[in-house]
Amino acid sequence: MIDKLKLISKCKESGKSITPQRFDIIEELSKLNTSISAYGLLERLNNNGHSFSISTIYRVLDFWIDVGIVHKVESNNTYLICNDSHTDHFHVLLHCSNCESVEESCKTSNKVSIPNVQKFTPKKGQVIELHGLCSSCSS
Repeated sequence: MIDKLKLISKCKESGKSITPQRFDIIEELSKLNTSISAYGLLERLNNNGHSFSISTIYRVLDFWIDVGIVHKVESNNTYLICNDSHTDHFHVLLHCSNCESVEESCKTSNKVSIPNVQKFTPKKGQVIELHGLCSSCSS
């Protein structure tokens, strides 16, 4: 489960507030060990008694991405909780091409350095995806 105090702190740092909808959605996302699509998240929430629309899910996921709590996996349009504080490194997601699992690798993240390119500033919370086979699928 996600630490509610961490969420509140991150929201305050960003000058934003945590609403019941935002909390319900991030709490459900935090129950997962891998990434999930917005529609998958919608189904899980609505099966648990909530009544969200897909536009609300996308809006709230964008909110949590902006705050730095959620990553979007661009290659398959899914989302997962960030397992590391946003320090001065890029977040690296290890995406298994076989089982589709996605895992954030802080050890790999700390080794990645992007050369300073003039007239280019990477966006905040940048994510790098590496595709390959996870340890379960490669053995």
